Amino acid sequence: MIRTATTLVCLSLILALANGLARPAPFPALAPQDQESDQTAQPEEELSQKEDVSGPIGVFADIEEGWRKGDVDRILRHFGKGRVSIAIEGGPLGGSFSRDQSFYLLTDYFKYTITKKYEFVQYRNVDNGARKAYAIAERYYKKSDDGRLFKDKIYVSLQVEDGRWVVSEIKSTR
Repeated sequence: MIRTATTLVCLSLILALANGLARPAPFPALAPQDQESDQTAQPEEELSQKEDVSGPIGVFADIEEGWRKGDVDRILRHFGKGRVSIAIEGGPLGGSFSRDQSFYLLTDYFKYTITKKYEFVQYRNVDNGARKAYAIAERYYKKSDDGRLFKDKIYVSLQVEDGRWVVSEIKSTR
């Protein structure tokens, strides 16, 4: 039973990695436009920079909302150009993942777990001019296959990249 589960996790990770390489980069400028709208499409990076004007607290709040709703795109818009270290209880083995790989990893994660509560309860280095900030969230979740309720803590680390706050690490511990 354990070997089968491990094999399935490994296969899903391999597929996620393969799909991540084939996934096209978004081109908002080519998206259909509403002809009545006077707004022009803006690249994703510009949108992310405008959204995080409130600093790390604003980024943490957006990640919190994204996690509660299982909205992967809302979380990923705070990923930078580099890889992010991710190790989450109830998910596949941890590692360092690109933005595209993280998309598939988090999509599968939210597919197989149900978040009951996700709330940041502690913040560090958010207002002292540091280039790194940390927050700890309390999380309650259920596995969709057996319905058992689990509690853990999610540690999210941010760092400044090109003048904006981006996620550098997401890890959980019980």
